[in-house]
Amino acid sequence: MSTERPRPVYGVDFSAAERDAGGKTWITTGTVVDGGIEIRSVEPLVEFLSLPSAARSEALRALADWIRGLDEAAVVGLDVPFGLPAFLVEAAGYGSWRGFITDFPGSLVGDADGDATDPVRAFAERCVALTDEYGEGTYDKRRTDAAVGARSPYGFIADTITFYGIRDVLAPVVDDVRVAPMDTAGDIKGNALEWRPDAPAGPTLVETYPAAVFDALGLCRTKYKGASDAETTRRRRNAEGLAATGELTYKSGERLLDRIVANGGGDALDSVAACLGAFGALESGYAVTGDSVDPEAVAVEGYIYALRGR
Repeated sequence: MSTERPRPVYGVDFSAAERDAGGKTWITTGTVVDGGIEIRSVEPLVEFLSLPSAARSEALRALADWIRGLDEAAVVGLDVPFGLPAFLVEAAGYGSWRGFITDFPGSLVGDADGDATDPVRAFAERCVALTDEYGEGTYDKRRTDAAVGARSPYGFIADTITFYGIRDVLAPVVDDVRVAPMDTAGDIKGNALEWRPDAPAGPTLVETYPAAVFDALGLCRTKYKGASDAETTRRRRNAEGLAATGELTYKSGERLLDRIVANGGGDALDSVAACLGAFGALESGYAVTGDSVDPEAVAVEGYIYALRGR
């Protein structure tokens, strides 16, 4: 009988809601079993960590503490932009991804005229100003965003997720985790990767994007969030479709499928997709794929993992 410990893989659908980030952030727990991922639990963060408050300040601090305390074998797929377009990172004065994350938001909160009471607005406006000077549009995307149809990380809605996700989660843990593919060495394109010798010894974080997972499987990318019969049907189709890959199963007896479908906001479902994305990254050796991949851009901007080999 094998004595190897089961490998945990987690999916995090992230929310930065001021009053209810802990209720709207969902965590899926999976375990690698027989070459696939078995989903063991799907819970809101406030329940998963038994938090006394769902408020953003407490919830995101607890999320960062939980990630930091995970075993080195753990892999976490986080639905948060891990960076900005390379020209913004460089214009803000940073020469590396880690330098940018560690100091975030740094100079990207604007100048003395910025609104100090609204740091997200100051961050977004500073990014737009730099884009006007160095970019191509108003809300430019990273190369990995464009490849999967994701929003600009400093555009409407995404700006809040990016700001709090990096400032309150990534930055506090970055010295205690390994982040793929930025902490890997060698030719990242299409190859299983090895960690750099100076990469931290900790759990592995990867950026995932549920819509990219659904897209790759031909499932419903949109219109599955809400209480209508049609939206509920789409959630069920997506939840069942994730299992139809043959790589994901739901633990029997837990009624997980029903819980996922019952969550009208779609956050539970998105966390499962994030978990499958993280599993795909693990199984591919964190390889970076795609004809348009630019290794130099990935090293600064980050990379979104969807399915194994995609």
